Amino acid sequence: MATPIALSKLAQEQILATIKQGQELALTGVQLWASSLAPFVKAGQTPITADLPTPDELVANSFGFAEKLLASQKAFAQKVVAASAPVFAEAAPAGATK
Repeated sequence: MATPIALSKLAQEQILATIKQGQELALTGVQLWASSLAPFVKAGQTPITADLPTPDELVANSFGFAEKLLASQKAFAQKVVAASAPVFAEAAPAGATK
């Protein structure tokens, strides 16, 4: 019989595979859009100024924040689990160890 953790990991793998498939489809769409639009865009005719961040800087900044947020949430969850440990220890069947 599969354990709850094994079932959870299987579900996670399936979800990640589905997300990756969606990302690949979206990327294909963006590549098609960019290749179709590129011939019509000429240097100096777009409203991009030097003081705006580059697309790579926007991605790095956004994901940097997301990484910090996720780390903060993980640390909080670990503290909640640690704080509630006495309840789980009391509720565990006699002789149960993990």
